[in-house]
Amino acid sequence: MRVIFLGTSSAVPTKRRNVTSIAVSFNGEYALLDIGEGTQRQVMHAGLGFGRLRRIFITHLHGDHFFGLFPLLQTLSILRRTAPLEVYSPEGLSKILDALSEFSHFRVTFPLRVVEFSGPSVFRFPRYTVEFFPVDHLDTPTFGVRIRERDKPGRLDVKKAEELGIPPSLRSLLKKGIPIKLPDGRTVQPGEVVGPPTPGKVLVYSSDTRPTAGVVEKASGADLLIHDATFRDDLAERARATGHSTVGEACRVAIEAKVKMLALVHFSARYRDEDLDEIEREARSIFPNAVVARDFLTIDL
Repeated sequence: MRVIFLGTSSAVPTKRRNVTSIAVSFNGEYALLDIGEGTQRQVMHAGLGFGRLRRIFITHLHGDHFFGLFPLLQTLSILRRTAPLEVYSPEGLSKILDALSEFSHFRVTFPLRVVEFSGPSVFRFPRYTVEFFPVDHLDTPTFGVRIRERDKPGRLDVKKAEELGIPPSLRSLLKKGIPIKLPDGRTVQPGEVVGPPTPGKVLVYSSDTRPTAGVVEKASGADLLIHDATFRDDLAERARATGHSTVGEACRVAIEAKVKMLALVHFSARYRDEDLDEIEREARSIFPNAVVARDFLTIDL
């Protein structure tokens, strides 16, 4: 799993930071977590292209998290995309897209599937599972996202396979967990020659939220937690009033959840690059494996 931060500012972009979007890549395809205004240009700058984009997951319907969707749909139609695209969102997105289409006289020309939900939801795909869970962001229905890769098959013991006389053509079945029958009538179970599977990586994303027990629970032991850090701790009252978190609050969530790594995002436009350097030092004094995510930062899990 590769994570590419395409936009790390809050509601207002800066010269160096676009509004929210994160690309998550899985061996040849990728998905977007949120799609703020200007995301398609960030995708181009990141060298991702549009052909490998399969799904978009939207956490809530505030503009800085989804205003980039309709322009992207127009671009993909102009480019004559034929591959399907799936968009997962809290309820209300379809009405917005229908209204935009009506008044702009535009229709999507490729297969587009919009899946809406109103509460906790789980969606399973061939390479990963996505779970939406509620977080605390004012009165707007807002969800965190937990992505878990499928477990990777265990390592095949080639020497043992040779000793048992298993031909190379049948070994891939054992790695998939399928018993095989040899020409002499013997049956070989996968556990005889294949080690235990490697657990898939876990990513938890919670932009736009107060620190909550729900985030701690879903992020427990995660390989990477991406968390709202809109304000420094001196603006804790403003964070509470606007439904966001401070840097210190995000770090304490990471500590409680015992995550392996914390990436801070959604910084107020008031913070300059030198401020972000200070913020990173502050964060690491609380949670040593914290990083301030800047646009185009890439993390491989």
